Amino acid sequence: AEMTKQKRSHLLISSILLLLQCNHCSSTAAGQETLLGIRGPDFVVLGADSSISSNIALTASNFDKIMVLVDPFPGSSSTTNSCTIMNNNKRQQTIVAAAAGDPADADRLLSLLRAHCAIREFEIGVGCDVEFLTLQQQQEQEEEDTCKMGLDAEMIAHVARGEISSTLRSRAQLKVCLLIAGLCRRDNLLEPRLLWIDEYGSFQSIRYGAHGFGANFALSILDRGYRSDMTREEAMELVRDCFRQLRVRYVINSPQPPCIKCVDVDGCSLVMS
Repeated sequence: AEMTKQKRSHLLISSILLLLQCNHCSSTAAGQETLLGIRGPDFVVLGADSSISSNIALTASNFDKIMVLVDPFPGSSSTTNSCTIMNNNKRQQTIVAAAAGDPADADRLLSLLRAHCAIREFEIGVGCDVEFLTLQQQQEQEEEDTCKMGLDAEMIAHVARGEISSTLRSRAQLKVCLLIAGLCRRDNLLEPRLLWIDEYGSFQSIRYGAHGFGANFALSILDRGYRSDMTREEAMELVRDCFRQLRVRYVINSPQPPCIKCVDVDGCSLVMS
């Protein structure tokens, strides 16, 4: 009888620990989705799985979770860009965000961030082609407007953090995790930035990172393979390696190849997996 009581107590303790572990795992908003990011010397590579699921049901398998918030080169090619030479004089750089979590909350937050960027561009006149200026007037205006910069990746990250944290104690909490990538101007130099934001508004500037249950596997691969002087090809191959390992070791994986994009001075380009 005493042995039976001990077995029952051990079984009860094991069940409680299992429930606690499940509750801890389900606390991440990204859940079964996976986001990856790597910051290089002059670029940022973002990767995301392409599936959306509800509990055990797969609702979409070709969904793009990486959205361009600011695009200085609309309609341009990803390989050749006629504006590259003049890009250093622009006041706005490409900003890209990868979102995982509740699809409705992600769409709501990303749309809000795009609206903030559009309003800021309108305020400083970026992308406006109505007013005619001579070359001399344009040079004078550029000198006067050097302090009028558009939103960069860090500013957008702070806006997103504020929106997420403001809903923490409300019934409409934003259950979204973000990786925001872009180039920020520091002392007339463009530096890549990769910002990590979770569903509680925690904010970090990182060299590499991940969201979702798959981060438990991917972070060890990133720790081993990351270098600060990586080339684009090496960073993309490292992201592919992470998703390959997830397909082998992760019980839940996307049926379609991941979406991988590279952000640099020429804009955002899609990398074929």
